[in-house]
Amino acid sequence: MLQIQPLFDEREEWDALAARESLRYEVLELSVPPALDRSGLAASCHEWYRAGKRVSSLHGAFINVNPACGDTAFRALSQRRCRESCAVAVMLGAKNVVFHSSAAPYLRGAHLDAWADTCAEFYQVLARQHQLNIFIENSIDVDPQPLATLMQHAKDPHIGVCLAVGHAHYSRVPLAQWFDALGERIGYLHLSDNHGLYDEHLPLGSGTVDWAEADALYRQLGKDLPVTLKVGGIDGVKRSLRYLHERGLFVQSEA
Repeated sequence: MLQIQPLFDEREEWDALAARESLRYEVLELSVPPALDRSGLAASCHEWYRAGKRVSSLHGAFINVNPACGDTAFRALSQRRCRESCAVAVMLGAKNVVFHSSAAPYLRGAHLDAWADTCAEFYQVLARQHQLNIFIENSIDVDPQPLATLMQHAKDPHIGVCLAVGHAHYSRVPLAQWFDALGERIGYLHLSDNHGLYDEHLPLGSGTVDWAEADALYRQLGKDLPVTLKVGGIDGVKRSLRYLHERGLFVQSEA
């Protein structure tokens, strides 16, 4: 299932593209506070997304969010933001919510286990309460260990990994190692390109990600997954779709 992240202010163009390419929506803008500062925008966004019936996923709150923060006041606020995201997802008809990993990059040992245990318990409660699939995305992670540890603590099959290929590309380990370490717990993909230094959200083929390798690793999983293009806007999406179509990459079976 190929997904895009539309913008309410350009909704007619996004809807036309989605209809033409049979795309679904992963809603991002409702989790970014500045986008909601204008009066009435949130309600209008909700109405448009619900009416269109294209929403399959929601990208949850992620700015400074750490549901396992050692400061209990910040932890409470983070967990509230996550609960709010899940409530919005249900309202829009989404089945999946993506949250960023909040582990410090070099967290290891007992500290990593404590973080993973707290996150696992919280995410499992969210998944049960809201009847959602929750996927945790590598973001500032330098290697797969924090997410692998989290998955060991989170036994619920409704908790999985959103592997961001672009984020893995600027980590300190090869992409194949991410697939090997996280294996069958990978249930979702984010695609974007960059030059291996930082998160650029470039159209596919505009950076140095080896997309033939990424496609081969994806196929080895043996299952169709939600795959979201995070490529900086509608022009980037169009360029990325052409890139995928011309090369036969990330071909999805009909849902």
